[in-house]
Formats: sequence, C-alpha cells, structure tokens
Amino acid sequence: MAATTKIYTQDSIRRRKMLLPLMLVLLLIVVPFLQKTIDPTAEEYHKGEKSLVTAGMGLNNEFLLLPMLGFREAAAGLLWVRCDEFFHSGDYDAILPLVRLITWLDPHADNVYVTGAWHLSYNFTDSSERSDRRYIPPAMRLLDEGIQNNMNIPDIKFEKGWQLYDKVKDFNGAEDAFKLALATKPSKNSDDYPYGAPLRIWHTLAHAYEKQGRIPEALATWQKAMQRAHEMLGRNPKDYSTKQLLAAEKHNYELTLQRYQDRYQTSGHDHTNPTPYPAVLMPAAGSKTLGPWDGSFEPHVEITRPKVFKVSGRFAVADGARVDVRIEDEDYKPIDVSNARDAFNIPLDQTILVDTVSVRKTRFEREMDMSRDAKMYSFSKPYLKVILSYNPRTTSPHLQDRFGWSGEGLTDRNPNYVYYDKRPELLGTKLIEGQQGDGPKWDGKDETWRQGGRRPEGSTEEWKPGGQPPRLIKVTYRVKAEDVLNGGKVLTDKDIVPND
Repeated sequence: MAATTKIYTQDSIRRRKMLLPLMLVLLLIVVPFLQKTIDPTAEEYHKGEKSLVTAGMGLNNEFLLLPMLGFREAAAGLLWVRCDEFFHSGDYDAILPLVRLITWLDPHADNVYVTGAWHLSYNFTDSSERSDRRYIPPAMRLLDEGIQNNMNIPDIKFEKGWQLYDKVKDFNGAEDAFKLALATKPSKNSDDYPYGAPLRIWHTLAHAYEKQGRIPEALATWQKAMQRAHEMLGRNPKDYSTKQLLAAEKHNYELTLQRYQDRYQTSGHDHTNPTPYPAVLMPAAGSKTLGPWDGSFEPHVEITRPKVFKVSGRFAVADGARVDVRIEDEDYKPIDVSNARDAFNIPLDQTILVDTVSVRKTRFEREMDMSRDAKMYSFSKPYLKVILSYNPRTTSPHLQDRFGWSGEGLTDRNPNYVYYDKRPELLGTKLIEGQQGDGPKWDGKDETWRQGGRRPEGSTEEWKPGGQPPRLIKVTYRVKAEDVLNGGKVLTDKDIVPND
C-alpha cells in the first residue's frame, strides 16, 4: 500500500499555532479552579507559594512545565532529588539556588527548610573545615520562612533552636525557638498527640536555661518534662523509651541541684567538692582568703606569613578548656537577610573566622592559615579585630565545677582581661554576691524564680529584673589589613583595644 501524507493548508497551520498558546492559557486558568473546587483547603495550603514568574526563574524547561501545569510539588520533588545528587558530590554551591526555588514552589516541604539551613550553617567550610559564618544569617532566614509557612510543624522550630544552641551559642535565641516548638498546636495525625512537640524539646530547653546560668528555670523545666513523661507512661506503661527519658530527666534534675550545692554552698557537697567552701570561692595556696581562680591569661598572636595567624599562650586552667578565636573585619555586621530573594547573596568583601584552641597543661597553640581561601577571607577592609576569649557558660561541666555557670569563680591578674557582658538578654540567675549581679540572690529552693526574682505581689512600682552577667576572659586586638597581607608581625599590648 502506498504511504499517504496528510497535507495541511497554510491557513490551517496558522490557526493551529494560534490555538496552542490559547490552550495553555486555558489550562493555567482551569487547573487552579478545578483544584479549588475539588479541595476547598487548597488555597490555605498553598499560602506562601511564589508566583511562577518568581519561582520559575532559573528552571530548565523540563522542570518549568510541571509548575505551569499546576504540579508544583512534583517539580519541587524532582529538584530535591537533584539537590541530593549535588550533596553527595560535594557541590554545595549548586544546592543553594535549588533550595530557594524548591521552597518557593512548595513552601510546605519542611525537610527542605531543615536540610537547606543545615547545609548553610555547617557545610560551607574553608580548607581547614571551619564553617563560613557569613551563611548563618541566611540559614536563620530560611528557617524563619519555614516556620512562618508551617506553624503546625515543630521540627523547623526545633532546628532553629538547635542551630542557635549548637552552632551560634545564642542560648537566649535557642530558648525562644524551643518554646515556640513546644507551643505547636497538637495534631491528631502526629506521633506526639495529644502534645504538639516531642518530649526531647523539653530537655533541650532545660539545657538552654542552664547554658544561660538560669538554674531555677532549668530545674522547673526538668520538672515539667518529668510530669509529661509520667502522663505518657500513664497511657502506655510499657513504653520503654519514655521510661528511659524519665530516668534521664530525674538524673539531670538531681545533678543540676548537686552542682548548685557544690559550686555555691558551704554544705551538701559530694566528692566533686570535698571542702567546706563553695567551689567558686576557694582559698588560694597559702592563704585563708576566699576568692575566684586566677587564670593568668597570657595570649600571644603573631602573623607569621601573609594571611596566616599563629595563636598561642598560657592559660592556668584545667585541660579541656577551649580559647575562642574570632578574626573579623573591624566593622563586621551580619548580612541583612530581610529580602528573601537576596538572602543567599553572600558579600564577598566580608571576612570572619571563628575557631577554638584547646588548652593542654596550661598551654594552647594553633596556626590559622587563611591564605588558601580567598573566597572566604578577602581582607578587603582596612582594619580587623582579633578576639581571644574564654566563656565559662560554654565550657565543659568539670570546668564549671570550679568557675561556676556564669564565671563567678574565674578572674585574672590583669584586670583588663576580665570582661562582664552586661547585655540584658545574657543575665543569668544571681547565685552568689559580689559578682556585679543586680537584684536579690536565689535562695536555692524556689524553682518558680526568674532572674532577678519576681515582682512583689500587689506592687505597682516599676520592676526591673536583675541577674548575673557572665564573666569572661577576653582580649581584643586591632590590626591593619596591610599587616595581615604582608605577614611578619607580632601583635603587642599596643595593639590591644577595649572589649565591646
């Protein structure tokens, strides 16, 4: 049989070309209408989605067609698969624009917010595995956006709290995020029902209070956690995991109380403090006068080669202490992430490095080579600050047993190295007198206490909560970028500037 070929007239072809865009327009109109008719809750669910013009920017044709046809979540899922490929190949830079597109296409993909923020905070590193701190604000911005679009999901709120706790050491901000997670409205579809969030978030909140030196609030939180664990066991007495959590809660509650006794009281001690003195105020050798421990901090900073810092010195504290090092532009400020579209545009002219150096047998030393990472460390500003500090609130418990939660047991023979951070949000519970704390001292019993106590019942006077500021050892140097670029300079006392 001879093959036949249908031949269309030029007029027919022209009409077909006109119909194709019209069909596409009708499809874009009909799909959302049908979706709303089929599912009346769709409009609320899709709140937070960006327009196709915005969300489609940078998409290949293969991905752009799906959202245009109304399959935004499908497109987001395919893009997330691509992100996973980039992650396993170590191409983290390629992940960021995709994360931004995915969350615009599907603002309810909670795992994308969590994982994307984790990449930002932890995976962008220099050649020595130090995190690029310029990415912290975008990570927080991404999590805030995820929280706003998913208020009924506690995981994103917890992730923000954990990153603030673990990475940023902003325990006050972590407290707020954990509280927000615990306030999540219970859902019958959740494994945590009739609660809105997992029990473990009560644990991290208690630890966040302790890291702030707010001990009665930490104890009260452990009590609330135990109460909930008992309620859960009342419904399911054979729940082994809850039994284990309850045992951990009891242990942490009792341990916190014992640490308070050992560190701040003259009695009730265990083997950690066999003396009749509070551990934060011991007598010096050959003396009967009680006082804090002299750390005798002796820092030494040298720019050995261009863009290479050697940080060393002596610090008379026990092994396990870590001296924090921060090298940054003199006018360094975290980037403005108020505009979601520009939140990932990291300024190339900013320089900031954050690291720690361990103390062993009273000595510490580390070389920090910033010459191999020009993309992270541009040294484009005229001056930098080099800050060495030791914060007892972030140190390990065996060191806090001597220095206290807020550094009440630590001082230095050089008074210029002793620094009280008196920002209101950092005030902890006043546990001992004579440490520049304001307001009344905690009685060691009232777990409803807040920093500075409570407003007297019936009082009409303005009440300003007091508390204990953390006491740090801190030294700040100011150095010319020119000296950093040239190398061969030793920083001296003349380079020391007041702490801020």
